[in-house]
Amino acid sequence: MGMNEGLDLFRQLGTEQMVRRLRRCGIEADPDSIGRPVRRNDASGSYTYSGGQDPGSCRQHYRVVIYNLTVLECRSLGAGAAMKAVHRGGGYNDYSDGGAGAGGYSEISHGGSGAAGYSENSNGGENVGGYSENSDGGAGAGGYSENRYGGENAAGSEPRGAAGILRTTAVRALYSLGLDSGEVELRAMGGRRYAVTGIRPLMPAPGKPLPPPYRAASQALASALAREQAGRPGLLMGMDPEFILLRESTGRVVPATRYLPTDGVAGCDAGPPGTRGVFPVAELRPAPRGEPRALLAQLMSAARAADRLIADRSLSWRAGGMPLPGWALGGHLHFSGVTLSAPLLRALDNYLALPMLLLEDRRAAARRPRYGVLGDFRRQPHGGFEYRTLPSFLVSPVIAKGAVYLAHLIVSQYEDLTLRPLDREELHAAFYSGDKTPLREAWPPLEAQLRALSGYAAAAGSIEPLLRSIAAQQTWDESRDIRGLWLPRAPSISGAPPSRPGEPVQ
Repeated sequence: MGMNEGLDLFRQLGTEQMVRRLRRCGIEADPDSIGRPVRRNDASGSYTYSGGQDPGSCRQHYRVVIYNLTVLECRSLGAGAAMKAVHRGGGYNDYSDGGAGAGGYSEISHGGSGAAGYSENSNGGENVGGYSENSDGGAGAGGYSENRYGGENAAGSEPRGAAGILRTTAVRALYSLGLDSGEVELRAMGGRRYAVTGIRPLMPAPGKPLPPPYRAASQALASALAREQAGRPGLLMGMDPEFILLRESTGRVVPATRYLPTDGVAGCDAGPPGTRGVFPVAELRPAPRGEPRALLAQLMSAARAADRLIADRSLSWRAGGMPLPGWALGGHLHFSGVTLSAPLLRALDNYLALPMLLLEDRRAAARRPRYGVLGDFRRQPHGGFEYRTLPSFLVSPVIAKGAVYLAHLIVSQYEDLTLRPLDREELHAAFYSGDKTPLREAWPPLEAQLRALSGYAAAAGSIEPLLRSIAAQQTWDESRDIRGLWLPRAPSISGAPPSRPGEPVQ
């Protein structure tokens, strides 16, 4: 598997386009430095967009070294005039452990000096653009649970606080510009905000080995991919889609913590800023399974558990992307038994997130860019990862079933899914604004490639209703109470499409 499959895209981007793409993802960028080409000692035949920081600036600067969306090193470059020595030194020797040419680098600690502190409950500032759907200290924060599948708040998965925000911002910046390996330079802006000041893609010289620290990471990735079997029979899936409880008479959200525990198959989680410690969001956490049908059965079981615990039958259950202003909800999917890579994430973005956007209620667009950005993921302590781009698909059993089967199919055979329409500037912008017209025009080739996969026939009965809804330009309705859709007295997950065009997806 090659690195930086979007290198041609990166090369075509001008300064303004780079800044716009980053800002769509909720990332600040300094146009005066990011667009100024600079040649470094070790970059023969290559280039970087990194002009260096203002020597008069007193803000802290960092350089993050990334391979396959994995942070290898995260170094403080100092502030102000101290940066001069760094840019004079150049070269991969910058990554030595405190050597003379390192310009006074120091490892970034979790909330250490220059890291703007550590927060027990919050894992993402507003400008990070979706690092955490809610917070990172909510349900399940005590660690792994059998039913939780190492959910989004499981301890030990990634650095928290400012250190986590810094790393996530760097990875997301690289990914949004079509890259997966290279260097990102950032400037601390205060308030846990970082501005991108430089992007340097990894471009190895022909016939020469990768320099450290990339070499070891490349060998580890190659070994992991070589161990995977065709079709990935060991793939395991889980999920934790969210919903809120609404009292229709007052229009107010009732905290899920009144009815649900923090752990278990039906539980509560933290909410948006201003709700810390309340855990207002409800969440279903079905036990992970290797087959979509078994996972959906677990989801139905989790919904029944939630119904038993939420005794107040007058409450409305709402799901989707943003059923109420300010209440962004996610439909996070978990995977293990597959190696996380940029091509896998881009396949999920183009073949899953794009069609789901075509079905979403217009209100769901407000979720982006704080949440739901392309390629939003989080590694988990069980060795897998969580794909966080989707809104809560609990809006409809038909949509949930189609999304689960489609995700399983994509992850099983993503090497055969090579189209990347979301790389195009106009479609990238359309995704973040929720403009469906150009995305609908781009969808048919993706749909045809999905249908051509060897495993599609077995999953067609579950995916086709979703595709028919897209063809009919139907959308879900986030103002609808979903409780009856998921309980025994409601229709089962039959896969039947809505009866008439234009109706909400059932």
